[in-house]
Amino acid sequence: MAAFIYGDTPVADFDYDVPAAADVDSATVALSVDGQTLDAALSGSGVVGSWRGVELPEPGMHPVHIVVSADGRSERALTDWLVVCDPTDQWHNVITARLEWSGAPDPDGTLHRLLEVAREQVEAYGPTLDADGPVPERYRAAQLIQARNTWNASLTNGDAQVDAGGFVVNVRPLDWAVKQLIRPLTTTKAFG
Repeated sequence: MAAFIYGDTPVADFDYDVPAAADVDSATVALSVDGQTLDAALSGSGVVGSWRGVELPEPGMHPVHIVVSADGRSERALTDWLVVCDPTDQWHNVITARLEWSGAPDPDGTLHRLLEVAREQVEAYGPTLDADGPVPERYRAAQLIQARNTWNASLTNGDAQVDAGGFVVNVRPLDWAVKQLIRPLTTTKAFG
């Protein structure tokens, strides 16, 4: 897992599973992300190294490849997604979501995608927010609940399914509780 806040200078280490291509006696490995190469080493069943020295790219999700080199040849294996969070964004991100959702999916890339999709759904359903204004807490709560609902839907085997490039996804509209968070029902008193 690799999630950082934009502007930070990472000090964490990484430990990824060894890709099949590294099953060569003379193989060496490195980590590649956003045009940068980080030193790595084979250690038992893992590829280990440190994020120190990486310059974080712009906020978003960036592929992380293990580069295996042997006998003058090299091969890249997609192994993870580097998620860089915008510290000025008021919506949930991978880091804030993990504080409130103990069962969040482990791959940061998966969680990032769930949060982005949920955010888009909340923004599409709710009244338009002022671009410079604050994000209401109910919108943030709705985003997290919808992300959780989408994740849970992917774990069950319901009737409404779509084949999305080899993945089975249960189609779930915005939950009624999420809709209520985004557009609370208001009543007006009338006397007759």
